Order: sequence, then C-alpha cells, then structure tokens
Amino acid sequence: MDRLVLWDVDGTLLSTDGLAAEAMRATMREVVGPTAPMARTAYAGKTDWQIIRESFPTLAPEAIAAQLHAFTVSYARRLEAQRDELARRSQLFPGVQAALEALAGRVRQAPLTGNIAAVARIKLAAVGLVAHLDLAAGAYGDDHHHRPELVPIAAARAAARYGRPFAGHEIVIVGDTPHDIACGKANGTRTVGVATGPYPFDELVRCNPDVVLTDLRDTEAVIRAVFG
Repeated sequence: MDRLVLWDVDGTLLSTDGLAAEAMRATMREVVGPTAPMARTAYAGKTDWQIIRESFPTLAPEAIAAQLHAFTVSYARRLEAQRDELARRSQLFPGVQAALEALAGRVRQAPLTGNIAAVARIKLAAVGLVAHLDLAAGAYGDDHHHRPELVPIAAARAAARYGRPFAGHEIVIVGDTPHDIACGKANGTRTVGVATGPYPFDELVRCNPDVVLTDLRDTEAVIRAVFG
C-alpha cells in the first residue's frame, strides 16, 4: 500500500453524455445572472472553479470566488434532481471497474478531479464507483481553481487518513488530458495518460507522461503503468 493513485473522473473513468456540462452551464447562468457575457470554453481537464472564471472573463476572480458556495449548492442540487437521467445516460469506460478492483488492496485510490466534491460523488454514484474510491482522500474543484494545487491537498488528506505520507512517485496521477499530466509533473508524481477523453493518444504522448494507455481494458497494463 505504498502508492496513492489519484484518478481523474470525466473522460478517464466515465462520461455523462454531456448532461453534467448542460447542468453546469445552466447553474453558472443562474448564479451569475442573465446580463454578464458568458464565453464558451473547453471544460476537459479544468477545475469547475477555473471553468467559471473563464466563462465570465469580465468578472473579477474575487467576485466569482464569492459565488462559489452558491454555485456548488445549486449545481449539486440540479444534478441530484436529474439522478435517474444521469444514471441512464452515464457510461463507465471499458476496463475501469476491473482496473479498480485489481488495484484494491495493493494501493490507495481516490479521485483527483476538477469536479466540485458533491458533484464528483453524484457522478461516481451514477456508475457505481463510490465504493471503489476513498472520496475523503481526494481533492476537488472547489478546493482550488488551479489543478496542480489539488495534488498536495489530496496527499495531505491521504496522509491524515492512512497515517503515512505520500510523495513523489508514490503518488500516481491518472487522467485523460494534458492538464492531468501537467498537474502530476508539477508535483513530481508518476503520471499515466489515458486516451479515452477528447485528446488523442499521440497528443498525450507529446506531454511526456510516464505511460500512455489507449484505454483501461488491459488490466495488467494498468497495473504495470501504476507500479512502473
């Protein structure tokens, strides 16, 4: 149990078929109001907090931070109200459950995701993954707007829960975007890219992670990627 594997959620473990993005856009408009210009921005690999900031470039970061709690409450409530539809439309990517089960008992596993914590739980519950990950040891998009800052947050939470520190290549970041890889590299962790999201395999390779996988179907390849 000398590894802490931190899993990205959207694009790595699951897809919500666009439902969560729709709910997020509706929530942003509800919380910020009808008059502020709203820009379109790519969501993949970014924290929810960062996405809000980029979506409303005319608003001061301090003004957006002041609305973060209201956004969190409203977004989680909106997705909770769509729980049945979310469960129907969400897809668990091939090999995910087998990989998580194969690593159980050998490593600690938690989310490291741009989703706010409440929304991460709802999404993971929709595909039956809550029992496979220690959500209390993870880090989320309402912890910090800058993704690299989530790694020390998760490491500190894991250390408090398991009674031992995790650092360097004892931490493994698994994600589907260059942001995930950059986040791990900024903290000296092991990095594993998975080409199941919007970024193709070759683009992830150019980010120089330790390993790039096409997907998580090959459980033994996943285990080798984690342990090096």
